[in-house]
Amino acid sequence: MRELGGWLGQLVKAYGMLASLLAIYTTWFGALEPRLLRPLHVLLLLPLVFFLYPATRRSPRDRPTWADWAWVAAVLAAAGYLVLNHRELNLRYDGVSPVTPAEIVLGTVMIGAALEAARRAVSPWLPVTTLVAIAYLFVAPYLPGVLHYKPIPYARVVEMMFLRGSEGIFGFLMGISATILAIFILFAVFLLESGVGQYLMELATSLAGRFRGGPAKVAVLSSALYGMVSGSSSADVYATGSFTIPLMKRTGYSARMAAAIEAVASAGGPLMPPVMGAGAFIMAEMTGIPYSKIVVAALLPALLYYVGVMAVVHLEAVRLGLQPVPADELPSAAGLLRRSYRLLPFAAVLYFLLAGYSPAKAALYGLLLSVLVSLPDPTTRLGPRRLAGTLFRGAVSMAGIATALACSGMIVAALTQTGLALAFSSLIMGVSRGNVVLALLMVFLLVSVLGTGIPTTAAYVIAVTVAAGTLTNLGVPLLAAHLFVFYYAVLADVTPPDAVTAFAAAQIAGADPIRTGLTAPVIAAAGFLVPFVFALEPALILQGPWPATLWVTASAVAGIVGLALAVVGHLRGRLSLPWRVLFALVAVVAISPRFVPSLIGMLGLGALIGLRTWLVRGDGAWVDPRHPVGAAIDAGRTEAAALESAREVE
Repeated sequence: MRELGGWLGQLVKAYGMLASLLAIYTTWFGALEPRLLRPLHVLLLLPLVFFLYPATRRSPRDRPTWADWAWVAAVLAAAGYLVLNHRELNLRYDGVSPVTPAEIVLGTVMIGAALEAARRAVSPWLPVTTLVAIAYLFVAPYLPGVLHYKPIPYARVVEMMFLRGSEGIFGFLMGISATILAIFILFAVFLLESGVGQYLMELATSLAGRFRGGPAKVAVLSSALYGMVSGSSSADVYATGSFTIPLMKRTGYSARMAAAIEAVASAGGPLMPPVMGAGAFIMAEMTGIPYSKIVVAALLPALLYYVGVMAVVHLEAVRLGLQPVPADELPSAAGLLRRSYRLLPFAAVLYFLLAGYSPAKAALYGLLLSVLVSLPDPTTRLGPRRLAGTLFRGAVSMAGIATALACSGMIVAALTQTGLALAFSSLIMGVSRGNVVLALLMVFLLVSVLGTGIPTTAAYVIAVTVAAGTLTNLGVPLLAAHLFVFYYAVLADVTPPDAVTAFAAAQIAGADPIRTGLTAPVIAAAGFLVPFVFALEPALILQGPWPATLWVTASAVAGIVGLALAVVGHLRGRLSLPWRVLFALVAVVAISPRFVPSLIGMLGLGALIGLRTWLVRGDGAWVDPRHPVGAAIDAGRTEAAALESAREVE
């Protein structure tokens, strides 16, 4: 990202602050009409992308080029036209009213600007996917079968992407960005700037650092807590990984394992309520389900994901004989208690949500409270200068999300206009032959493919447009279908070939990114079971009686633990392949939605653990003579010497 100095830097900063102030104003006084607010939102945000994100690696880092200025002018002209003519545009009839030559030119320019902004600020694959969707509108008349669609004039394509208020660049997705998302992003930025992020790190260190393999458990817990605030897996990696990865390496984890653990822990951040990236807000808009119900329903699956990660981390720590964080490095419990007031903004948001306030108002009240809790500490105090910087950083974060949603809106417009979404839905239904498990597997593969190079939000929106109808027709509840797609769109950040969080963590750790990217999904394997559980048994997302919720939660935990044992391959010594296969089998049976198979799986897991404990003698982590550590213990060495010997062997 560019660092602009001088008068231009101050001008860009002031311009970005306007976007943040607009979000605060509309939340406090009420949103403007959509035809005005959405283009105004884009007009204030997209120029920031061209000022701050260089076009290429060779572009200057201290000033914009003439091409950047041209793109800025294009956005101002196109979005400005919509702002100035919003009343007249409200009177248009889509598909009937003529599209003027000026609107065709401005619409073409706006489409190009959105694609270029996405290439710079989001991912090079998102504009490619968007272009493919737009190109389909022109080639569909020449395609056979379900891919065929009637010809669409270029003017109507521009209308679809530029002038319509329901879809395209300025459709409902941009409406979500300009209203709820903008203020929640600001809230998250204010929370972190007010010292809450650092406090959460220290709290996680104090709670988890005192146990075996403490640094890795700190990484898992801190990433979960930080994810509740940031809602961004990439931000989570850099914020928590810069502390946890060196700590893990210092206490015995390899660089690859430290990076993979942090990547997996951070990838789950957008699953954690209440922020959940942009997913929960878009889900509320698309389903009509209140946001407060969505975040409550998402809590158990998110916690189970982290239970799976923590189980793998614990077993790996036992296998390697790793120690806790040194006592002198643990934060003072008394100091943490004295500073617990830093959690007040977060608690306030939860209170206002549960009290029935709108999500946007709850976030605004939390934002204002975060300014107050920053005042006692001079190092985090949000005075006028830091306040201005925080408003600007919030706008920069908004710009990336708005850009992604602009492209997503164009893709959704193409899919729905041509009926291609229904065609894909019919294809899934036909191939699965009505088998819900097979349909879920196909949707999982679809989301995984879309998530390769495309941000979580875009992958979720595209996949759910295609697949949600199929899943609901097969009996999966609407909320479960959306959460299923969103869950795997989030986890695409940790799976190859475009494992964003794994590559970022590898950079911090100095590890090989490819090996880290291959290790991370193995650590997250237990968490990958969770969406299938709540899709087949919605009681896990609180859509059912409490006894059913308690039972399915217990069976899910059993399945996760069983799969973690199979993945790590260690329980009171190294597990042979037959043992690992047995643990994997009982794990899969345990998560069955039917009571009897689930009970058999849970009992089978308990029996296997009991049998293993009975068969293997001595202190579990050090007894297997086939393992280098166990062999050294049998030879009479101390535990520390045995560990050092094992590392030399491995």
